[in-house]
Formats: sequence, C-alpha cells, structure tokens
Amino acid sequence: MPAVITDTLKRQIARDFFDQFSQGTANYYVGIGRSEQWDSFETVPTPTNNPETQSDFRDGLQSIKRMQGSSLVAPRNNWSNGRIYSPYDDRVQGYPTNPYYVKTDNNQVYVCLEVGRNKQGVAQPSTVEPTGSNIHSFRTADGYVWKFLYTISAADQEKFQSSNFIPVKLQGATDSNSTGIELKQAEVQNHAISGAVLSIIVTSNGQNYTSAPTVTIGGFGSGAAATATIDSSTGEVTRIQMDPDSSTLAHGSGYSTATVTISGGGGTGATARAILPFSDSGVGADPRVDLKSSAVMFHTMIEGTDSNFYVNQDFRQIGLLKNPRDKNGILFTNTTGNALSHMTLSSIVTNFTVDKILEGQNSNAQAYIDFIDSDKIYYHQTDETGFTPFQNGEVIEEVNGAGQGIIDSSLIQSQVDNQSGDLLYIDNRAPVSRTTSQAEDIKVIIQF
Repeated sequence: MPAVITDTLKRQIARDFFDQFSQGTANYYVGIGRSEQWDSFETVPTPTNNPETQSDFRDGLQSIKRMQGSSLVAPRNNWSNGRIYSPYDDRVQGYPTNPYYVKTDNNQVYVCLEVGRNKQGVAQPSTVEPTGSNIHSFRTADGYVWKFLYTISAADQEKFQSSNFIPVKLQGATDSNSTGIELKQAEVQNHAISGAVLSIIVTSNGQNYTSAPTVTIGGFGSGAAATATIDSSTGEVTRIQMDPDSSTLAHGSGYSTATVTISGGGGTGATARAILPFSDSGVGADPRVDLKSSAVMFHTMIEGTDSNFYVNQDFRQIGLLKNPRDKNGILFTNTTGNALSHMTLSSIVTNFTVDKILEGQNSNAQAYIDFIDSDKIYYHQTDETGFTPFQNGEVIEEVNGAGQGIIDSSLIQSQVDNQSGDLLYIDNRAPVSRTTSQAEDIKVIIQF
C-alpha cells in the first residue's frame, strides 16, 4: 500500500527530540575517540548503521562532554543575485530544488511568496536582496514578493549556524530584558494573518484572451484580490499577482479553502490555484513550520584545557550519546568525563610512546596507548588487539617500539562506561590533533 511520511511528522519528531534536551529530561554528550589510524593512507570510511560500527566507536571512545545547547535548524539558503527562487507552496512536500526562503547578508530570513515573472510568465532571477523587518509582505523591484520572518542573532550564528544549516526558533514571551531581535520576531509572530491567500499560481494559460480577465477568489474568507496579466501575442494568461492593499498586499484572511475563478477577457480555459499557509495561524506565526524544520543541531565547545580531554593526541570519530552511565552504573551528569581505562606502572625501563601497541609478556594482552601521564598509561582495546586483560606485576612492552615497564595496577576503570548510553550519531573524519592552545567547536546535526 502506498504511503508517505508527512512533513508534519518529521517536524514533530525533531521537536520532541529538541524538547528532551531543552527541558532536561535526557542528558546528551558529545564523545570523541579513535586514536589509531584508519589505514596507512588515512582513508576515512563511511560509517555503516550496524552493531559492529557502534561497538568500534565505543571501544575507541576517549572523552565525553555535555552538550551546551541545541536548536532546531533548517537548510541554509543564502540569497544570491541572479538565482531563481520558488514560491511558498502548500502542495510541495519537503524542499524544492529552487529554495522558497533565503538568509540575507544581514542574517535576516525571508519567505518568497511570489516569483518575479516576465510578460510571458517565465520565472525571472532575483536581483534585489530583500531588506528590512516589515511585518507585512512587500514586493521588490524585480517582481518578487517576500515576507520577513526573523533575524538570526550573533549568539545563535556562532552556536547553531553552519555552512549548511541556520537556526530556527519560535519566539516565546518577551519582557524588558528581551533583545530588539526577539521583540521584532514576537511582533511578526503576533501579526501573522490566519488564512491569508499568499499567492496564485496559473495552472493552465487558456487561449484567445484579448484583455486581462477578472480574477475572483472564493472560499471561506474575505479580502483577497489579484490581477491577471496576458501575453497579447499568444492570448494566454501568463501570471496572476496579488493586488496592493495599503501597507501590504491584498492577501485577505480567514480562508480555510480558496478557489480561483478566471472570467471575461474574451478567452477561455485559464485556470489557477490559490496558495495558503502551511499553518492555520499564517506565515510568520511559527518559523519552525514555515521553514519545515525537521533537524536538531547540538553544540558544544571543547577547550584545549578541558579536564578529561587529552592533548598531544588526535581523534577520528565524533558521536552523540544519550544518558551515558559511570563505571558504577549510575547516570553520568558531570560536564566532562574520561572514557579510557588506565594502568599504573611500578617502574618504567624505557619511556612509552602514544599510538603504539602495548603487549603484556605473561598475559599476551594488547592495547593501544592513548595518553601517558607520568606512571599512568591510558589505553583502549579493540577487536584488532583483543580484549584479554593485563596482569598485575607483568612486564609490558611496545610492539615495534622501545617502551618497557612493569605493571603495578593493571586496570583502573574509566569515569564513564563506554558501553553505556544510547549511541545516536557517528561521524568519521580525518585525524584532528588536540593541543592546549586550540578549541574544537562541535556541531552535531540530527535530521529526520
């Protein structure tokens, strides 16, 4: 049986996911790990969705840090001079090839309600960047009609804007501490018009029109008015534009359905359909709906000096963990956590080197060296090394290296149980080397 997952369901899943974080009902952490090379050429593999991939990530996990913030996001579309945009259309599932909304150089977000068209009805490139924060729709000199939604604040740009996504949020109640950006968005939301006819799209051009026919908009609403244009050389209706009405266009209000009738003008056969908002509350009432936001971005900043994070070491994987636990099985709530086991040495004959493989001379256990702190060696084991435990008092040596020492205490468990928590996301990448002088700005995007 044919079926479809609606945009509404995708938005709802993303919103529920976001609410878990914002309301504190779940603990989300970013985890970094895998110090060993992918291969001799560092060829980064595409992660696969299977238990083995998840197990490999957990085995190599070094450290975790609580996510510091989250936001719903939508695909980023920078306004570009000369690009043709699509009109906002309630019949389009998902995102059209030509975007229907833009982010400008001033970090303002607008929805395109009408596309500029020539006399023949052919869509034309946008050449005038929309500006301003008018609560009403407006037409620019290139024929495009835009509706302002909100401005992205500097703080949200830093945390939740990437090359591919922009933050989207519903502005809640405002007060004397609210910023100008927040007050303006609240004003736009409060002035959204329920049941407005946003635009009219010609579905059949008809024939033999000698003058512009009359456009009548019917349905359960009032106030919408539009004008048709014909191509006198072909006798076809080529475009229909909403009429000017005071400070905005004659979108009307209260239309739950809207019909378009084209009459007069000496011709026949022209048809058109009216575009209504995705939301009953109107365009601008909820940008999350207007931009079909079905993705969540988590953000955290890992500083070079963060405790439980290792420097002079690299990582090749980033993951998102929900509700990890500590070594005692208790829900982990600290800001940062160490996920590596370590051993303490009673003596060191020759210094050890990170990324080498350790081997116990009695147990034959092996492990990768992640970090060395005086007489402590932090390590992890994988399918490659096996998971045989080291023994107290045994000699350990580097495989293909000079390091040698004697174990005093063979296993001291990490703060974090790397096998705990729900693993929601894995990102494989080229090695990132960590130093005390740098920070990693990590943005994890979950898209439904």
